[in-house]
Amino acid sequence: SSGINAEYGGRPVHKLGLSDEQHPEGADYLSFTWIEELFKVLSSQFNVPFTRRFRVLPPKYTFTISSANVTSTETDIQDTALTNKDHNTQCCIVGNKRLTSTDHFQDVRLITLDVTDKKLSYKPGDVVWIYPENRPEDVDDAARLLNLDLDSILTFTSPSSLPTSLTIRRLLTSYLDISAVPARRFFEICATFPTDEMEREKFEEFTSLSGQDELFSYVNRPRRNTLEVLQDFTSVRNHLDIRYLFDIIPLIRPRGFSIASAQSFSPDTLDICVAIVRYKTNLKKERLGLCSNWLSKLPLLSPVKMYVETGSFVFPKDRPIIMVGPGTGCAPFRALIQDRIHMQQKLVLFFGSRNENADYFFRDEWTRQENLQVFTAFSRDQSHKVYVQHRIVEQGSLIWSLMMEGAVFCVAGNSKNMPFQVMDALLKVFETHGELSASEAKSYLDQLVKCGLYQTETW
Repeated sequence: SSGINAEYGGRPVHKLGLSDEQHPEGADYLSFTWIEELFKVLSSQFNVPFTRRFRVLPPKYTFTISSANVTSTETDIQDTALTNKDHNTQCCIVGNKRLTSTDHFQDVRLITLDVTDKKLSYKPGDVVWIYPENRPEDVDDAARLLNLDLDSILTFTSPSSLPTSLTIRRLLTSYLDISAVPARRFFEICATFPTDEMEREKFEEFTSLSGQDELFSYVNRPRRNTLEVLQDFTSVRNHLDIRYLFDIIPLIRPRGFSIASAQSFSPDTLDICVAIVRYKTNLKKERLGLCSNWLSKLPLLSPVKMYVETGSFVFPKDRPIIMVGPGTGCAPFRALIQDRIHMQQKLVLFFGSRNENADYFFRDEWTRQENLQVFTAFSRDQSHKVYVQHRIVEQGSLIWSLMMEGAVFCVAGNSKNMPFQVMDALLKVFETHGELSASEAKSYLDQLVKCGLYQTETW
């Protein structure tokens, strides 16, 4: 576009600015400098006053809050979509089985949902999205900190994606992500409220370029949530403009899980593998993943709002499939294995975890299936660590022969290091057993990716 502008006599006002989502100081760290430079240029060239003070826009939604009385009615939200999606449904939880041993540090659950008569259609590799709810104790804390009566009725007077009318309790339980780590916009908006000068200056510092290290140390590193920030800043809390409730606290987003069961195998139930997220930071209170902990504590037959979407995996039926799924990455492959249980299709699975006796999730199922070969890597069962990439190199001859038959190579699991290490192992296999040079192996892998014969789904 800059070339077109130059062709017609235009010139750039300022140099191109690019952000880096993996920057150690945050995705928008580089944009701070760029925006400051841009405004200085605009101020100089066009006499536009330059200021770093954030100007808050009108609230996202308008609403009224009224006391509960006998004539007030809350909108029935049993089947109300939390977003604009028209295919949400409500199921109930009928299974909650721990897959790891009780003495294992990681708690992983097999959650089973009853989908009888829900008219859902899904295939191996598809994803279910689930809407979690906040813990009752967090809802009580939020109501106290925001000075809201849980039984009051909130009624929207402008269009929104939420029910027209609902109680504050329902709002804080099912809709607002009160346990989320606050975004920078939270501090920008709250800094405009008539708060104590010291607290306002601190919030303004958090939104400045020079204050990013302190913001990271206060919020991001310890994963301090919105309620904890409001607890720390009394004046901000007391002067919070409730009209901006939906601007400073985001809506709860659904969490996605690879479906771990085949509809052809168990048409009335849908399984997911859920690793319960619990960890410590320098804060006294343990950090809890919202959805995983909510699911793990739900009583059987409790309702769960969800919808199904097509995943990225495409599993053909006319060629071998090599699967690499350490940990909960095995979920989509369990669905595939169930779906192809009566077929002659060659299936090879590389599964990895820490200990065979602690977290080998579906051992009994997989050892019974005749068309499936399973290679395991238990990293802590011997003096040296063994991972799935090591097993891939060890089984290089088998993998190369299957690739020559047109096999599809699929990888699922944690996106941090594993996908790259698996790719390096596969390149070694190509070089060793395919007798390819390093450049030829890389070109071959690139071709597999383009043809859909090398697929990944990592998170």
